[in-house]
Amino acid sequence: MGILNRIRKGLEAVGVTKPESQGPEREELSFEAEVPVAGAEAPLWKLKVHLVTEPHGDGERTRLRAHIQTNFAALRPALEAPTKKSDAKAIGNGSSGKGLSLSQRTTALAQRALENPVVNFLAQPLLKHDFNTWIDLQASTASLDDGAHALVPQSDKLTAMGIRPARSRDGGPVAESWSGQSPNGNGFAQVSIIQMDKKHLPDRLAKMLKGKPFQMAGAIINTVEEK
Repeated sequence: MGILNRIRKGLEAVGVTKPESQGPEREELSFEAEVPVAGAEAPLWKLKVHLVTEPHGDGERTRLRAHIQTNFAALRPALEAPTKKSDAKAIGNGSSGKGLSLSQRTTALAQRALENPVVNFLAQPLLKHDFNTWIDLQASTASLDDGAHALVPQSDKLTAMGIRPARSRDGGPVAESWSGQSPNGNGFAQVSIIQMDKKHLPDRLAKMLKGKPFQMAGAIINTVEEK
């Protein structure tokens, strides 16, 4: 579990960690980061990560959950606002814009880029959409009768959506994907599932586990929705 301590110390150095309550055998880490836009309620880009390591049967389980949001629609009000000459000058001269806030630099860079007619034409469809990615990944060194299939995250919710992840039939790893309309009916959604056991790992990596079992399963959900 020492790896989480090293990650936490590195994040604490830049002030992005959030303290978590944890037991003597459970280690938990969460952090968030975002790129704000001047004049917009939502950030242009946002990341949330939650990582937990805890005992699991005769081994240990690590679970990673992350949400990545890219909200291009947040740029629209900023791009409609007039560019401040001082901001444009700082960016245009190749300056780092140290006197500007992050949201001001983001807005000024976007405004400057969209002055190019070709970039503006290609970017307009993106400015109407919100992109989201959810990642839920679990790995365990416990002895599991169902192997990686036992770690498929949110299996009840997947079943409710009509998604039933398959079990490996030939002993190989399982990778599946489904796509369709997003839950709110205003976009596109894709769900991908991967299942992997110790025998699917490269030989060198498998040897590092010595006699321990290993299985991993994860779900990745992508949505593109119009705002």
